[in-house]
Amino acid sequence: MDEVTKYARSIVNGEILAGKMMIMAAERHLNDLKMQNTADFPYYFDDKLLEGFLNFTKYVPDPKENIPIPLMPWQKFALGSIVAWRDNRTGGKRFKRAIVSIARENGKTYLASILATYDFFVQSYGKSNQDILIASNTAQQTGKLFNYTKSTVEKMLQGPFKKLSRTVRPREYDVVSRKTKNQIVRISADGGQGKFDSYHATTAIFDEAGDQKTRGAFGKITSGQTGNKEAIFFMISTAYQNPNAPLREDIRIITDAIKSGERKLDDNFLGVWAQDDENEIFEPETWIKSNPLLGLPNLKLEKTIGITSERDNLLAQGKLPDFLVKTMNMWVNAKEDAAFKLSDIEEVAIDSFDIDGRDVYVGFDNSMTSDDAALAFIFPYTDENGNQKWHLYQHSFIPWHKAGSIDAKESQDGINYRQMQGLGYATITPHEKGLISNDDIYEWLLEFVDKHHLKVLKFTYDWAHNSAFIKSLEANTYWEIQAVKQGTLTLNEPTKWLQDAFVEGRVTTFKDPMMEKSLVNAIITSDNNGIKIDKNKATMKIDLVDAIIDALSEGIHYFEDYGTGEYYF
Repeated sequence: MDEVTKYARSIVNGEILAGKMMIMAAERHLNDLKMQNTADFPYYFDDKLLEGFLNFTKYVPDPKENIPIPLMPWQKFALGSIVAWRDNRTGGKRFKRAIVSIARENGKTYLASILATYDFFVQSYGKSNQDILIASNTAQQTGKLFNYTKSTVEKMLQGPFKKLSRTVRPREYDVVSRKTKNQIVRISADGGQGKFDSYHATTAIFDEAGDQKTRGAFGKITSGQTGNKEAIFFMISTAYQNPNAPLREDIRIITDAIKSGERKLDDNFLGVWAQDDENEIFEPETWIKSNPLLGLPNLKLEKTIGITSERDNLLAQGKLPDFLVKTMNMWVNAKEDAAFKLSDIEEVAIDSFDIDGRDVYVGFDNSMTSDDAALAFIFPYTDENGNQKWHLYQHSFIPWHKAGSIDAKESQDGINYRQMQGLGYATITPHEKGLISNDDIYEWLLEFVDKHHLKVLKFTYDWAHNSAFIKSLEANTYWEIQAVKQGTLTLNEPTKWLQDAFVEGRVTTFKDPMMEKSLVNAIITSDNNGIKIDKNKATMKIDLVDAIIDALSEGIHYFEDYGTGEYYF
């Protein structure tokens, strides 16, 4: 049995303790083996190529030890999957993109340097003008990985590839073959992304990809790889304290695609070694989920002691999120004043909810300058166990006038608004100048209420924005309309209620990326009268959260007042 399949079976059989994400990856590999070379699955696993690759790795020195170190099973799984899964239509790689995420201090730099040197010495053999990119967010981050890779090349030129030492030149910012013009290039995103355009990388490695705020650099790299059957964009990173990072969204998208079974994104590899639950910080026997190096008997005790010490010190300093992110490889909302925990937000997201014919509270947050306008809908309901709950839904209206274009607006806010529009969570303004029309919001709202036969119990809005939109609703509906003052005296109760509701699971949401992003962006401010929601900067969107709070100012009392009156629309 090949090494990749052996590791996958060991995980699925429970012989190796693994988190949910790696169990999913292992099951995917085993299922794909059964599907290979079928009409709906044009891929196959080349175990002979895998064997050759693993033989190559035996000659690659570890950057710290200066000698080759046998790969662990998890390393063979990650790199072996990337190299040995092939596309039978082209003969090239199956995986065009790969994400590997592990906790810090687990040898991710070694993985990346192996992949880069394999391309340089083996995959690109007999070819010319091949670009291998070593990239990261900053020159400092890139420098570490590049220096490791360059050091590896230098040592291999003294050993198995000594014949190439006359033509291969490791330099400060690149490694170049004078004969073939193949090169390993050091490059970073902090000096601007245009520089990526000049390369057509066979292997592009982006270290600490979780620290990127937008996909700009990623897109520049992958756009230059489309014509190469061996091209791979390899993103490697730990988790970060920004749950809105594109890398985390990509992990979610690929995860959903794998779980759906619809054969989408079959050319994306995903390997995430992470803890499943925050409570596992007190269970050292589970830490191998995020720290696979604990599988080495000679390192286990020393590393466990080190992780335990780090945990205890950070707990004493009140910095638990730092430990969860860096050492447990868990994405968390680590802002000290964060209104909601990411894990709580994720926990209440559900796949479906029938809104038709229901009672609803509506909240409205109007657009100011670059802000979106947002409508929030609160649906009180009783679940199958008799629990009183509230389902949250939102629809946002997106201007782009101040940004200059919808492309610039998406880049500025870090949200794919066109995708959100397709999913039914947003409407991009059709206005030729990118302005929001309250008439459009008015028409959308009435149509939505009519289409779903909703019973609007109360419509709430920011009292400072008493626009013609509100006057139209007052004139043309029977809804009870309530202005909500935006101070802590008024907003304290619904804000605190919403915080507790996420913790206790009293609310549910759709799997709406816009809502998740806004909830993550929300922070708490306070004064002598209480607390309310705020944000750190203008481009951190929380408009829909404001609308939710407005609606909840009335909606939280639904079950107390239920049945006391009749409402019409």
